[in-house]
Amino acid sequence: MSETGTVAHACATGGSDLARLVAAFLDLERAGWKGQAGTAMACRPESAALARALFTAVPGPVAVRADALTLDGRPVAVSLALVSGGTATLLKTAYDEDLRGHAPGLLLEAEIVRACHETGFADRLDSATLEGSALEGLYRDRVPVAEIIAVPPGRQVISLERRLRLARFERDARAAAKRALRRR
Repeated sequence: MSETGTVAHACATGGSDLARLVAAFLDLERAGWKGQAGTAMACRPESAALARALFTAVPGPVAVRADALTLDGRPVAVSLALVSGGTATLLKTAYDEDLRGHAPGLLLEAEIVRACHETGFADRLDSATLEGSALEGLYRDRVPVAEIIAVPPGRQVISLERRLRLARFERDARAAAKRALRRR
């Protein structure tokens, strides 16, 4: 990407810089496939307001952080994080999909890892992603937090206990398939 312009990492934890990066995140997400599908946070005023409220620095046990990868000063990837108890949880990332071939989101994640080591803004990073994501190479360690099983209301076609067994079977089968494919 540096062949197309000047690439830099920017970080904001408060004030107008944070507000600017949150706005850039909303714009990037709306400009991509989520915007086309109508699921970007900026597609609904209440969701955009939630993002602005959630990622505003206020006194308390949870800090906010926005990181951006810029190209010639323009944000091309933005990550929004909450930092508490020594863990920075990277909740949302958006990037300029026209630059997909340059992997701006992954480059930004690498910059966040580097900044974490250099500045110690957190003891650990939580990528908030599922196993198998493109970020798995950066975040190899996994700490299970919770397993959520949803059972729709109304007439139960399958009992909760049976749904739990099925979910565990699915998880174990996926893991076995991955192990088998790695041996090839």
